[in-house]
Amino acid sequence: MSVQVASGRPFDELLDPARRGDGPALAELWRRHAPAVARFVRGAGAEDPDAVVSDVFLGAFGGLARFHGDEGGFRALLFTIARRRLADEARRRARRVPTTDWQATDRLTAPSVETELFGTSTDTPEVLELVRGLPPDQRDVVLLRLVADLPIATVAAILGKRPGAVKSLQRRALDALRRQLTTTSGSPA
Repeated sequence: MSVQVASGRPFDELLDPARRGDGPALAELWRRHAPAVARFVRGAGAEDPDAVVSDVFLGAFGGLARFHGDEGGFRALLFTIARRRLADEARRRARRVPTTDWQATDRLTAPSVETELFGTSTDTPEVLELVRGLPPDQRDVVLLRLVADLPIATVAAILGKRPGAVKSLQRRALDALRRQLTTTSGSPA
């Protein structure tokens, strides 16, 4: 089964031309997937989200000849590369003195955990700060599940964990966020 975006060609019709370096096919893959990758890296606190997104697609496009799978597999590849680029950035950041904190200038367009469960706005720096305050595994699960809108099996593959572990991490993250929101709002969630 091929996934088709309303205004684009099916993924399986894009893959071979993209492997040959066809500009329009590569551009279509970028248009389809870059916004979700950008939301993920911004939500994870990337210092330069645009550079990370570019690196992700350079890596993915460079490895298209070795890629075998469907559009879901391609999305999983993109988010796997994104997590690795974020880890690289975190290591670089740890080796130097930070100059500025990340500021949320773009608003999220996908519903976040707060919208899904608590009915609060996702476009505030406070909400993103709550998510960024989670332990890394929990934060990644929340961002991949609710911002990137990936299924549990895909998140498990990206994180190298079992689906049950992903569910457990998600439950703990949502419980922690609920407690934080209850504390900050003064009312039960």
